[in-house]
Amino acid sequence: MASADEKNSAMATITATATATANKASALLHSEMAQLWQWRIDTDPELAASLGLLSQRRSTHALDPRSLTSFHQRLAWVKAALRRVQDGITQEEVEGCMTPQDQLSYKLYMTQLTDYVTYTSKHKAYMLCINRLEGPQTDLPLYAKYLPLESKENREFYKDFLQALPLQLKEITELLQIGLEEGRTTPQVSLDGVVPQIRRMVESTCQAFSDPIVNKVNGKQKQGNVNVNGNVNDDALNGWKDECITLIENDICNAFTTFGDFLESDYIPNLRTEIACTKGYPDGEQYYKDCLNFHTTTDMTAEEIHQMGLEEVARVKQEMKRIAGCDDDDDDDETYAKYMDHLRTSPEYTPASGEALCAHYRDIAGRIAPALLKLFHVRTLPRTPFQIVETPAAHASMAPAAYYLAGSSDPKGEARPGTFYVNTSELETRRLYECESLALHEAIPGHHTQAAIQGENTSLPDFRRYCEDRRYFEAPCRFPFYTGYIEGWGLHSETLGEELGLYEKPSDKLGQLSMEALRSCRLVVDTGMHAFGWTAERALQYMLDNTVMGEHDARTEVTRYITWPGQATAYKVGERFLQKLRREAETSLGDLFDPRDFYDVVLQCGPVPLSTLESLVHEYIEKKNSGDGDIASDDNPTDRKTADQGGTSSSFMESMSFANWCKCCVVPGACSV
Repeated sequence: MASADEKNSAMATITATATATANKASALLHSEMAQLWQWRIDTDPELAASLGLLSQRRSTHALDPRSLTSFHQRLAWVKAALRRVQDGITQEEVEGCMTPQDQLSYKLYMTQLTDYVTYTSKHKAYMLCINRLEGPQTDLPLYAKYLPLESKENREFYKDFLQALPLQLKEITELLQIGLEEGRTTPQVSLDGVVPQIRRMVESTCQAFSDPIVNKVNGKQKQGNVNVNGNVNDDALNGWKDECITLIENDICNAFTTFGDFLESDYIPNLRTEIACTKGYPDGEQYYKDCLNFHTTTDMTAEEIHQMGLEEVARVKQEMKRIAGCDDDDDDDETYAKYMDHLRTSPEYTPASGEALCAHYRDIAGRIAPALLKLFHVRTLPRTPFQIVETPAAHASMAPAAYYLAGSSDPKGEARPGTFYVNTSELETRRLYECESLALHEAIPGHHTQAAIQGENTSLPDFRRYCEDRRYFEAPCRFPFYTGYIEGWGLHSETLGEELGLYEKPSDKLGQLSMEALRSCRLVVDTGMHAFGWTAERALQYMLDNTVMGEHDARTEVTRYITWPGQATAYKVGERFLQKLRREAETSLGDLFDPRDFYDVVLQCGPVPLSTLESLVHEYIEKKNSGDGDIASDDNPTDRKTADQGGTSSSFMESMSFANWCKCCVVPGACSV
């Protein structure tokens, strides 16, 4: 019989072996996660620039390769990475040795890579690389704005970008040609207006690429070798400017001219006219099913999504009729229709100018910010500010009423505010009563709060913090951006308006309901066109009948749904899921429920599938009910009172007061392009 010492020694050996196994498995996982992210920013400088992470790259090429070979190489890299983890970590090690956070990271890592391989091998959606909403005519000017010019190395990189641009256009042209041959294209309507976009760019001598250079040399960025008066005192800077301008006026303008000619003569005339991807794309029914799964992160069928939409449209319409003071009967439908038409057309709801519209949004943000402590812990609010700017005129006619692009929130990266774009074109169609809900959705506490929190959360692996490479055309053949989570949060944020002191006017509440009706209509219209044979005109009429939108905006929306199958369904699916989770938490926790704790759980995990979010919320509820669920807090009851009154918290933004945060969360100054 073994002695006590022998038993203890054996137990120690077993424990040491288990610890070594756990350390080995976790070390491999963290190494592979880091390699994945490094590979992504190395091979995708446009992604790195959008996140302010160019300085973290180990590669020097200045533009993403877009050849067919490059996509095959990406697929091969992901397959190899997937095999390394499959071969190196067993399921027993995951379940028995890893921390809960590592278990979640492992699950997300494996799912992301597996889906990338599966979808890319099947659908090759990278061939759909241009439409009226995205492509080199919109993406490259934005990339140019992201590139820093402070150092000599920065400026040389910018020149490298200009030199590489004609090659990328050539690769895109070849990829589009292959797509034509294989029948992998978007419908013709998805490229309406693209050639005029490109022609206008060339007519301006590709000003979008020269503006950053001119601004630098004129001293608008008063750094480096430019003195306070804006007079250049460095011949090298002038030489760099001249070389870049020559490249733009010759090589780049010529390349875009050739690209526009190809689209006009060879590509667009040969695109499919069938709007449904289920009928016009290879293996279209499976492609649409995979798009719905990719965006909603659920297994909901087109039929289920369509039915959800019909129910939500009916529910929201009844609420709109109630707010409008109309009875719930057929005789009052005419009164309701007249009231909706009044909202669409009355001058009292039309902004006086683009600047006035931006100022209105800035005022709304100023009212939202002080109220955020009702729903969010002080420590949750992000450091990164956001700016309100006009949508660039070059593509404003095709853009939505408002949208958001994340800034740079990574402490290791180049700081840049998030950007809330306001569409000031077709000004007579812009409605002031929609502004509160749009500000909540796109800015605070919506996408800006969401993106900045996850970007600043360095406790998460990098691949879980970001999903800003917004090439929607590649879905589902790409790494996920968890649209159900991202856009579900944006739409859920609109429903928080009353808790934050907004929607005091009936017109503003109707504006919020109209925006909710729009997202409900998307469920019906997207599935209607792609799965049930609806025409674009039927979809347009359905939008006009069930929202306060004007025809211009409604037509823009319909074309978007044709172009990005399934994407628009994720808003309402995600929002309903979040509403359900909050109701579950409120019901289960009763007096223990604190919305600040709940939203901590929702926002601190980074972008995830809805099923994963559900598991995290259920875990939070269970721990809270068991008395083991105190969310790490920056305040005890005394501190909370101080913070809620605008005082300081030692953990809050390095002692920045909440009052100062409210002043700084929106970049001051005039709205600009």
